[in-house]
Amino acid sequence: MKPVLTIDGPYSLDLDDGVWAEPEGDRIQLTIAIAGVATALPHLGVEECVALARLQTVYHGTQMTRAMLSLERTEALSLLPAGPRPVVCLQAVISRRGEVLAFEFSETVVESVAKLSYEQVNQILAGQEDHGLKEVLRCLALVAARLDQNRRGLWGRSRQGEFRDDLGSVVTGKAEQLIASIAILYNQLVGEVLKQSGLPALFRVQDPRQDEAIAPLFEQHDGDPVVLAPLISHCLPRAQHRVKAGLHWALQLPAYARSSSPLRRYEDLVNQRQLLAVLNQSPSFYPPELLLGVCDRLQDKATAEVERQKQKSEEKWLRAASSVKQLETVTEGQFSAVLRQVSVIGAIPPELEQQLRERLEKGSLTPKHAAQILSEAFPADLKQALITKLSQGDPLLNGLMVLNTLGQLIGTAPQFDYEPANGQWCCRLVWQEQEVEAIASSKVRARELAALMVLRGIN
Repeated sequence: MKPVLTIDGPYSLDLDDGVWAEPEGDRIQLTIAIAGVATALPHLGVEECVALARLQTVYHGTQMTRAMLSLERTEALSLLPAGPRPVVCLQAVISRRGEVLAFEFSETVVESVAKLSYEQVNQILAGQEDHGLKEVLRCLALVAARLDQNRRGLWGRSRQGEFRDDLGSVVTGKAEQLIASIAILYNQLVGEVLKQSGLPALFRVQDPRQDEAIAPLFEQHDGDPVVLAPLISHCLPRAQHRVKAGLHWALQLPAYARSSSPLRRYEDLVNQRQLLAVLNQSPSFYPPELLLGVCDRLQDKATAEVERQKQKSEEKWLRAASSVKQLETVTEGQFSAVLRQVSVIGAIPPELEQQLRERLEKGSLTPKHAAQILSEAFPADLKQALITKLSQGDPLLNGLMVLNTLGQLIGTAPQFDYEPANGQWCCRLVWQEQEVEAIASSKVRARELAALMVLRGIN
């Protein structure tokens, strides 16, 4: 019987996934065991219909408030250290460079030898706590590092010191990143198997080219993710559910089917059942029409959640923006978040406008704040006052810094010509539909003047 260990929050009751890793020369044998929910639940029986109605387990913070399945069923299938459990197991061989050299899915039985918390694992990996499984944990951390090295997406790996999971959420802590990375691998390979089989499933598909604001950038840069990453990473659309596989752009994967958490998410249960159909060479458990309906329900739920979060954010913003005392004590980042909401709400509270004018007068606005004021629906006289401040050569509000913050240069990069006869530099700058020329005695000053001309045009 294969051993596994679980890593989750200290209060988690639904332990879907167990992991294990062992070195084989310069390779690593990775085991990912996922609770065999589809094996235990009758197909479209009462329990699955309840799961379909609920769609997922609901948490409030770290506390579960409503389980997708009954608590008794959840406990019986969770990979607790309480005896054998049925699982759908992935065994994969990972190379030194993070490549998957071989993999195999199977139905089997495992036994969890330890239930560890994220905090405990982080302490073990940092050498602050000793544990009998520290070598296994180090091997798992090495697997995650190798996978990170081989991935090319914006999500699922560390970029500029920041790791984002398959929803684009920032994940901190080595243990948390380890589990997120391994889950992405499992879902990636399930997606690959289901795509090759041709069976309908609940794939996550993300195509930013469908977004009107982003599509022109794809055409301009030939879809190159390296070039596009800094341009669109802040505004990527949510992945959609589809019954046929398609590109998940942020992960740079041709197929992605979440299957690593069937105790918590109905889509994972569906994909696990379809994976078993492939393994057992049996027909699809679900007709495409039924899964299309599930896609619609998942999309409606996601849209409702976005609206709920938006309303919550607006209420919080209105409280902050209507309190002079609060506006005086917020950090630069928090103040920037308040400014960002102006375009969402479509109005600016008097207290916020007063605070902006005071900050402009004191010289405490940052280039990011200035860029937001110029690009959003703020009063024209406030924008003009800001342009005047920029023209006076304010050291903090450097015109070029503001322009760079306002958006990446679209079109050609700045071009310079030098006139030896009069010792003058000419800077030609293109931003969106504007093209300007500025002349000065130094290259830096010419570029600053060109940036100011562009900013005046924006105003």
